[in-house]
Amino acid sequence: MNERQRIKRLYGYIIIAAFVVLIIVCAILTAALIRTKTALKADEEYISARNSRTYTYYGERDYVLVDDRSIGNMWLAPVENVPLHGLDFSNIRYDKNGYKYYEQDGECITRFGIDVSYHNGDIDWDKVKASGVEFVMIRTGYRGYDEGIVKPDVKFEEYIRGAAAAGLDIGVYFYSQAISEEEAEEEADYVLTVIDGYDITYPVVFDWEQPSEDSARAADIDIRTLNSCATVFCNRIARGGYIPMVYFNRPTGLMKFDLNVLAGFDMWLAEYRDEPVFPYRFAMWQYASDGNVDGIESNVDLDLCFVDYPAERR
Repeated sequence: MNERQRIKRLYGYIIIAAFVVLIIVCAILTAALIRTKTALKADEEYISARNSRTYTYYGERDYVLVDDRSIGNMWLAPVENVPLHGLDFSNIRYDKNGYKYYEQDGECITRFGIDVSYHNGDIDWDKVKASGVEFVMIRTGYRGYDEGIVKPDVKFEEYIRGAAAAGLDIGVYFYSQAISEEEAEEEADYVLTVIDGYDITYPVVFDWEQPSEDSARAADIDIRTLNSCATVFCNRIARGGYIPMVYFNRPTGLMKFDLNVLAGFDMWLAEYRDEPVFPYRFAMWQYASDGNVDGIESNVDLDLCFVDYPAERR
């Protein structure tokens, strides 16, 4: 066999080998395509079934529709054993000073109030009273973000004495950053100490808010601990003879607090819009943070209370 014949035979072997490889690759790709089509078909059937179950579950009586400014409408499964508020916000009216009230059967059934801390500066409480404010929620103190030490609100004593002298009904709140039940009880005991001797006719409030700084000691608190802290604080306040309450904004109330656990306590909702979309019962609504009240130079939080707490104490 000469050199030309050997080269020709070698080329033949190469062509045959390439053809075999091509057949094998085609077979593999065909098998993969069949598996993919089968998988897609199975996925489509699963998705269809899942959606069918979802829409069946979220019927008119089985969901709560909540609008969020960031992500829009949300479907939320209802929380068992927590009553809806049942309020009709077309009954909101405004008094001569532009403050909200809620009317039922032609009568005002709410009380108008404010909440304050040292940020509000000097306050002329007689002017506040004359402007139509009926009650005030005063911050007693707070726990620091970083060091975790309980500190007094430097204006608390001045505020509570001035508000009492002006004849306003008074409630108080503590800005909590507790990360354990022990710290929550410490906060409640602090509040009970500083309000002793004052006529507190409105609730004593556990106010926990998500820290803005990731380095804050309570930034990563788990939900179970947060709810335990709220419960311990409120139970301690109740044992002290006062009405406990939990303050929260809508996202915290819906997604961090366990309302099944906290439903036994009154709720103070912060939601700055014409009509709150928080669906569950709340006793008090902080509806603005930029209010103007005669006697206070700074902006102030405005509150509407649906419970006549002084009357309930009588």
